[in-house]
Parts: sequence; C-alpha cells; structure tokens
Amino acid sequence: MDQAPDGRRLYAGEAMTVEIRACPPERFVELLKTAEVGFSEDLSDDFIGRVERVADKDRWFAPFDGDRIVGTGGVFSLRLSVPGGELPTGGITFVTVLPSHRRRGLMSGMMRLMIDDCHRRGEPLAALWAAEGAIYQRFGFGLATSCFNLEAENRAVGFARDWPREGTFRILPAGEGQDLAARVYEAARSGRAGFLTRTDDWWVGILPLVDKDARGGEARRLVVYETSDGPEAYAVYKVKGQWSTRGPGSIMTVEEAIGSTPRGMREIWRYLLEVDLVRTIKASRLPSDHPLFALAAEPRRLGTSVGDGLWLRIVDVAAALEGRAYGLDGRAEGRLVIDLADSYCPWNAGRWAMDVSGGRAVVSASTAEPDVALDVNDLASLFLGGVGAVSLAGAGRVVELRPGGLTAAEGLFRTALQPWCPQEF
Repeated sequence: MDQAPDGRRLYAGEAMTVEIRACPPERFVELLKTAEVGFSEDLSDDFIGRVERVADKDRWFAPFDGDRIVGTGGVFSLRLSVPGGELPTGGITFVTVLPSHRRRGLMSGMMRLMIDDCHRRGEPLAALWAAEGAIYQRFGFGLATSCFNLEAENRAVGFARDWPREGTFRILPAGEGQDLAARVYEAARSGRAGFLTRTDDWWVGILPLVDKDARGGEARRLVVYETSDGPEAYAVYKVKGQWSTRGPGSIMTVEEAIGSTPRGMREIWRYLLEVDLVRTIKASRLPSDHPLFALAAEPRRLGTSVGDGLWLRIVDVAAALEGRAYGLDGRAEGRLVIDLADSYCPWNAGRWAMDVSGGRAVVSASTAEPDVALDVNDLASLFLGGVGAVSLAGAGRVVELRPGGLTAAEGLFRTALQPWCPQEF
C-alpha cells in the first residue's frame, strides 16, 4: 500500500491497482447499489432515498478499481448522548468490499480514512453497528451497549401485578405525530446515554410514510400514549397477518417503543402485548435493563436473547473523557490515572490523569503512577457506563496497578441506567 501526497491510498497488486478516495456525490446511489453485493441483500428505492436524506456525501469513501467502485464506506455526522451531556460522533456505516476484491487491505484502508476524518473534524467518538464484531475490535472499537431482543408468546406473558390502566392511546395517520414522538424521544434521551440526536430527516426513516404506510398489509403504525401530563410513550410497529385452521396467529414486529416515564414504558408495552389477533411479538435493540423483565408474570415467555449493540471508538481521549459526567449521580469526586494502549490512534496512547470534581473531569497527560492499565477498546466499553471496570478485570482486560484503582474506575464510569441506542445506522 502506498499513500499519495493528498492522503489517498493506492493498492497495487499483480492484477489490479486500486485507489481509495472520496466518492463523488453524483455516484452516491451507485455506491449504495454496490453495497447490495457486499451485504448480499437488495436495498429498496425507499431505503436508498432515506439514506440520501441524512448522508453527508462528502464523508463517503470507496475503493476504485479503475473507474469501478469495488467497496463502500461512509460516516454520518451524529451527536451521541453520553452521561451528563452529548458529544459529536462519527457514525461509520455501509462498510463493504466486493467479494472479488477481499483480503487485499481495502477495508483497512477505508477505516483509516474514516477514523482520520473523524479526528480531523474534531469528533472525539466514532460509533458503528457491527455485522461482525471481531472485525472492528482491531481498529479500537469496544462494545458499548448490549441489546435485549425478544420473541414473545404475547398472550402468555401477562403482567405480574394488576397495575391501573391510565391515560389514552392514539394511532396516528401516516405523516402525523412526529412532534409527539419527538417530545418523548428527547425526554428519554436526556436521561440515558447511547441515544442519537434526530433531525426531521432522520425521523423520516423512523415513522410511517404517507406514500408507503398509509394502508395495506404490514404497514407501519405509530401509536402514542398520553396522559394529562402530555405524551409519555410511543411505538412504531407493523403486523403480518397470519391465519390457520387454529385461528389467528399474526406476528407483530416492534421497530421502536420508547417511554419517557416508567408509566409510559409500562403502558406502551401493555398496549403492544394486547393487540388483537397477534400471537407472536418480536422486538430487538431494547436496553439490557428493560423493565419488561420486572413487569412480566412469565419472563421466560418473553423469549429473550442478548446481543451486541453499539460499538464505540475513542478518537480523542481527552475530549471524550472531559465530555461526560461521572458517578451514579453525576457528581463524583476523585482522581484516576489510566495507562492507555492505542496503537491505531497513537495520539491517545500514554498516561492520562482524570481529576474529577462535581462529576466533571479535567484530563491531562501525566507522569504519575497509573491506577489501571487498559486498551482503548476497553475504555470504549467503559465510556457510556454499561460495562464495569471490575467485570472487565475479571476477563483480564483491565489491570489494576494500584490498590483501589478498580474500585475508583468502577465508581466513576458506571451509570444508573444501562446505555441504550435504539437506532441502527
């Protein structure tokens, strides 16, 4: 691999010369169509249109074999909620290489360009949803959130107590209800790490579309739960009708269900579990501390599994650590010195002192004796508060160098709620 003076990367082989560079905006749709081959699935025109609405087309890259696009990769300009605030984040997406050009370093070249692009733009974090987690750990990504998935026998779940039925529900026509859903989403986002900010263009990809979901089988539906205090929850779902000689057996897929209050979360799931004619309800990307575990009379009937969620990469360690709050109540006091290994982004490597007062940290390079040693992947797992230093130490991924170091790290980074990213990108 050679690097051109302008930063482009050239890959020369016996039968090819490939150059990785920014994809011209006029070839953006062609790039997405190339990704169809890499992902082995067809992308609908509707989906491509939704991606076009939110894409920063100057942040999409591709390997070119001559004039032919042979791989894809892009970065969304995002803002991610972190404990006590939010930070600019590069959302890495659509990373593929055509089968004809694999195992030649093209993906590594694109990842280098995209992470460097995040660094140049001052984004202290990069994030992605991984098709295969092993691929991205070598670029410094760590598992930051876990997903709770369910495939429930909805009539068999039941609630453990007879909670009062409060409030009302409205099923909104396609094209309506964004203002209500956004109020709920913003309230939920303010109290939990892992959420992404949403513009109007991002909401287009979440809610029912007038020209697509107004009617017909498996149409998206938006239901909003309201009380005298205003909207407290919403859900976007679709139902696939299914019948047999035994009667109805429809399947509901919940694409998103968010509550801004405990009551809202309880009632929106009561609604979903009681939709007529549905036998099975499926949902994914739920938080690992979802209240359904405590609400359900028969938790095993939820048919739950846990998988990986958002993967995070610390691009600028000082800016990232200073950008969040510390302690379960966000008001921690203390000092922690970490010895950080990061061969991929060497500007992060070294010893960093965190002096925390009132829940906020002042971070500086340090020569002091470190309390703990860890790789940048593990700092990424700690960062949103969903993984503890003690559990990582149990796996040999964090090493305590001074007595009390693990306890200090555990107390600073942990959050009261598990981080949750309800949206793939």
